[in-house]
Amino acid sequence: MDTKTTPEERKFRLTPEEKSSWEENGYFIRFNVFTEEENDLLRQVADDIAIGKRLFPAKNINQNALVRDGKAEASGVNAMHCIHHINKYSPEFLARTRDPRLTDPVVDLIGPNILGLNNLYIWKPPEIGLGFPWHQDRWYFNRSYKTEKTVGTWTAFDAADIDNGCLYVIPGSHKNEVHEHVALEGSQQNEFKLALGARDEDGVAVEVQPGSVIFFNNKLLHKSTDNHSGRFRRCNVAHYISANAERVPNKNIKNVHPVMWVRGGTYSEKMEPVHHDVLPIPEEQEN
Repeated sequence: MDTKTTPEERKFRLTPEEKSSWEENGYFIRFNVFTEEENDLLRQVADDIAIGKRLFPAKNINQNALVRDGKAEASGVNAMHCIHHINKYSPEFLARTRDPRLTDPVVDLIGPNILGLNNLYIWKPPEIGLGFPWHQDRWYFNRSYKTEKTVGTWTAFDAADIDNGCLYVIPGSHKNEVHEHVALEGSQQNEFKLALGARDEDGVAVEVQPGSVIFFNNKLLHKSTDNHSGRFRRCNVAHYISANAERVPNKNIKNVHPVMWVRGGTYSEKMEPVHHDVLPIPEEQEN
């Protein structure tokens, strides 16, 4: 892959309207980015991991909390919640992470040197899929890097609407401070904490069709709701960070987010610019 492209050569570069929405609202949406066939390929990869057809670290695979706690019955992919760092072990998801349809706009937002942070595949199964409270990704990433430059991408594999647990955002909240986050009892896998001060009445539902991508600022307050429908709400979430970011010293190496080369040069680990396929990364505990 040739990553040394000029702005004119980047087919999927940011538009003026998207840049305006990013600055004013903290997010923008692109529709019809990926085809059904492209998403079906990744969907099958994730399903094969879930049912054991592909080798994958068990600690990175999370079951639905209601099934895990004996409050609901389900099997196979209907019992699943998500996979962490799926692009670390799946070449198909790694290729998606580096796809210019995702990374071209990111270059305009954080520069040409890009690393990948956490990459999730989320099932949110029918009837029992659980949502997450209001949160800001910056609150989590601040523990790993000194930077304001991270971008999240949220790719819909199914139609995402109010009934099946779509995203909600608070437009413009990226302009404010990072809120204090506190734990909630019974949260799915204890992954996300509640941002204090966020109000449901300020939220806007972001309903999108399959193949759409939501690009969002790491300070944007966002949440998702439970799936009350008979349909899946599957998605892939990829976070990007400037490779020039400085890592926060951390004595507990297990709590450090793993990073992966995406495009450009890698400087963040105080190395000479390199083009690693995968950076040397530590093993980490689940969030």
